[in-house]
Amino acid sequence: MSRFDLNHPPFDTLAPAERDALEARADIVYFPDDAQIVGPDQPMDALYMVIKGLAAELAGDETLGRYRIHDVFDARSLVAGRAANRFVAEEETLLLALPRDAVLALTDSNPRFGAYFYASVAEKMGLLAQSAGSREFQTLLSATVRDAGCRQPVFIDAAASIRDAARAMKEQRSKSVLVRDGERLGIFTTTDCRDVILEGVDSGEPVGRHSSYQLLCIDRDDFLFNALLLMTQRNLRRLVVTENGQAVGILAQVDVLSYFSNHSHLIAQRLDRAADLDELADIAGQIDRLIRILSGHGVRPPQLGRLVQALNARLFARAWRMIAPARLAESSCLLVMGSEGRGEQILKTDQDNALLLPNGEDFPEAAACCEAFSAALARFGYPPCPGGVMVCNPHWRLSLSDMRDRIHHWLTRPDGESMLQLAIFCDAESVCGNEALLADCRGYLRARLQDDAGFFSRFARTIDQFDTPLGPFSRLRTQESGGRELLDLKKGGIFPLVHGLRALALENGVDAASSAERASLLAAAGKLEAGLADDILEALAFLSQLRLERGLRRLDAGEAPDNLIEPEALSTLERDLLKDALAVAKRFKTQLRHHYRLGSF
Repeated sequence: MSRFDLNHPPFDTLAPAERDALEARADIVYFPDDAQIVGPDQPMDALYMVIKGLAAELAGDETLGRYRIHDVFDARSLVAGRAANRFVAEEETLLLALPRDAVLALTDSNPRFGAYFYASVAEKMGLLAQSAGSREFQTLLSATVRDAGCRQPVFIDAAASIRDAARAMKEQRSKSVLVRDGERLGIFTTTDCRDVILEGVDSGEPVGRHSSYQLLCIDRDDFLFNALLLMTQRNLRRLVVTENGQAVGILAQVDVLSYFSNHSHLIAQRLDRAADLDELADIAGQIDRLIRILSGHGVRPPQLGRLVQALNARLFARAWRMIAPARLAESSCLLVMGSEGRGEQILKTDQDNALLLPNGEDFPEAAACCEAFSAALARFGYPPCPGGVMVCNPHWRLSLSDMRDRIHHWLTRPDGESMLQLAIFCDAESVCGNEALLADCRGYLRARLQDDAGFFSRFARTIDQFDTPLGPFSRLRTQESGGRELLDLKKGGIFPLVHGLRALALENGVDAASSAERASLLAAAGKLEAGLADDILEALAFLSQLRLERGLRRLDAGEAPDNLIEPEALSTLERDLLKDALAVAKRFKTQLRHHYRLGSF
């Protein structure tokens, strides 16, 4: 039986046999109140885990951090062989001392454990983030279509009759058949069968004439999460599964959800069937429950945000079509912006949306419909935007020509408010209606942008609106509030990373709205160093994970989510990764200041 609790990071990455071997080499050491554990530049012969008491790390008289039960120190000094700072017991303290040679041997044999000590920021965050989901079972991030299995396809020749196809589906208990027409492969489903009956088509006609040949396929070894995302985005109930380019099966939506849903509701299907706003409000609550399930099973914020974005887009579009007359819904373009537009809003924060209207058409009902839509979103759990960035505000309900005028104003009078509104618009995504209106505005923005270094500097300089809360010796800087030391994740880390990518994307004509796409495209174009791009995305994912966990805890307590976190409540590993993430933000801001010559402002 284990004497010590080695189920916490980074030891949770070890196999049972590795933990047992490490535990056999461990010692318990005692330090009285105020005793020095190790001094600066002294040999670091062990990795320490706090069993009882409180240890502090100091640089001179400045306290850099405190370590409580299950916290570990000091990995960096262990690798270097000497302590960089002084460690003392602030009260009577028991430590588990794990010998340096045993720990370093494990870093060589176990890459995930070694990542805690040696990996780059991106590798460390990426590898260690995987452990959350792997503790219980394989998640959608690692599960493949092959893991979930697929249904054996039923093939039929295109010359066969519709009656033959229906008979084959009945005999094989299948809801679809794959139709071979020479080199083409199509699909005929029970829905198609229903439609041809209603249209009075002779059941003796060739099934090939009534099949669809624009198949959406997914490879057998692709991630199951990608299948779910594709089905959600395209409103599909099945995909053709391929292997080496050949169709080998059918993957139904119910198969994907039954593998991973943990009895969650089939939200996408319910959205399509919803009859009124009352039902949509209930579905919005189900999205919240789905977030809890997927987050608890290890789905990381970037992937979770994309799925939530796809579901929210359908929720918003369904609500808008219920509220607005068909002519208005089809002619206009409903936009989401900010974190929702980027696919980076997971929990419901504030509304950020707008409505574009075509030129030369009168919609007297638009104002009332937009008021009703904003009220519906508030009912669904999306609070009104404090800055009024909502369709119910006439400032964000504009005709195409008025929107062009607004863009012209932003570019020619780039004051603080103009730059803020331009930043919001840069993240816009269409969720309903005439997408050509948004495409026109984006094209106009690109055409009007000049090679004006001063303009781009003014746009980028808000990265310095907030200080990075990371001081000398990687000390976390907090603000006292209500007797607790808190740190703002958004102001300190998320915002400068997001806006820095947004500024570079605007300057270099990158139309992508999400931070991940912007980073990838900028790196591919040579406008952002590839290693830094990876670090930025991993830092964003980690900071977003902390914010999500904090938000879920506040919701459990009946409070609204916020961006504040208490570093002292984090584990050693989480604090180390927080410091790494903020260091990435600091490094990125330094590069942006140099690139945009922000020191001259």
